Amino acid sequence: MTAEVLAIADKIVAKPTPVTQIRRGTVFGAIGLLLVAFFFAFPIVWSALSSLKSTEDIVKFRYPLTWWTFLPPFPTLENYHALFFQLNFQRALLNTVIASAGQVIIAVVTSTLAGYAFARLRFPLRNVLFGLLLVTAFIPLEVILVPLYEVVKGMGLVSTYPALFLPFACSPFGIYLMRQAFQSIPVELDDAARVDGASTLKIFWRIALPNVKPALATLVLIQFIWSWNAYLWPLVIIQDPSMQIAQVAIAGYKSVPNFPLDGPLFAGVTVVTIPLVAIAIILQRYYVRGLMSSGIR
Repeated sequence: MTAEVLAIADKIVAKPTPVTQIRRGTVFGAIGLLLVAFFFAFPIVWSALSSLKSTEDIVKFRYPLTWWTFLPPFPTLENYHALFFQLNFQRALLNTVIASAGQVIIAVVTSTLAGYAFARLRFPLRNVLFGLLLVTAFIPLEVILVPLYEVVKGMGLVSTYPALFLPFACSPFGIYLMRQAFQSIPVELDDAARVDGASTLKIFWRIALPNVKPALATLVLIQFIWSWNAYLWPLVIIQDPSMQIAQVAIAGYKSVPNFPLDGPLFAGVTVVTIPLVAIAIILQRYYVRGLMSSGIR
């Protein structure tokens, strides 16, 4: 009898309970997320640590791989000093800020207005026009680069700030995102406002817009990342070196003959990465809510 009781007890103890399974799943999920975070954060941290090494140390410990390949043996800020006081990187950084701010502001305004029109207003060929708009989102920039350059050149905007953001004033993805967000708002709110005598503009400003703040934050974040990381179009349209953006300027540091700039290059990469990480952390919760409310998976 005692042996049978012990055998049953062993089976009960050995059998995992639902709570135990949930805890194991949570642990494995946390480990997986930590691994993913490590792989994403590793290049950023490596660039930041390499920016604290002199160019000589970067070249010296590049191969074979040792601890000093990743860690600065003699930390120094000389790369940042050279970046801002010798290479005048602050001008390129200012150009990037202006271009990104202009593109974000214009794209958010146009996407919000167009998204509201496609979601809440009734007009002929609405769905057809929306479908044609979405088709343009699948056209690569390389395909329209030459005609777009000719149009901007014909307007006399080569090497100007408007040339960096005006061609991207209309964002198909932004319009789609905002349309989905506006469609998630109950139509009864509009009807009640119209009964009270509210105009379409007032409904948009007082009722619809406050209810899509997560989608707006998502649009700002994505549009900022796209504009901040732009490279090909600024490389083509900006011919004045003093008007060039930071990403193109950093790429130029690698092509300086007989004068390696690996240290300032890593410093520049670290400087331009900080705003992206900061805004992603600040808007992260709104980003998740915005994607969920817009139906994007």
